[in-house]
Amino acid sequence: MSQISKVFLIEDDVVTTFLIKTLMEKLSFASEILTYPNGSEALTALQSSEQLPELLFLDLNMPIMDGWQFLDTIQTITPISHIPIYILTSSIDPSDQSKSLSFPNVKGYLVKPLGPKDLHQIQTSRIQKET
Repeated sequence: MSQISKVFLIEDDVVTTFLIKTLMEKLSFASEILTYPNGSEALTALQSSEQLPELLFLDLNMPIMDGWQFLDTIQTITPISHIPIYILTSSIDPSDQSKSLSFPNVKGYLVKPLGPKDLHQIQTSRIQKET
């Protein structure tokens, strides 16, 4: 599988962040995995980044700027608004899933815990789009 060059993981829970980052590293999912505890810090990093990430994993429930606020904010910021986003949440509420998929750059809705199968499916879908 082709490795993703850069991923942003936007998640406020330190244990979840550690587990997901460790899983990504173990599976060689991405060359660079940057983590942010809320949407505000991730947005600042995106706006000052010379190389944007190939994709983002976004939690919905976070302090300061939650996932919904982050999604609303980036919709008008090109080229950030074109980065593929995978929602990564503990919410199983169907309305959250429907709402998230109304954003054009949201490519999937994943319920925690994230597993190897989820990462493999993301990589496979990216490869299929490239060919």
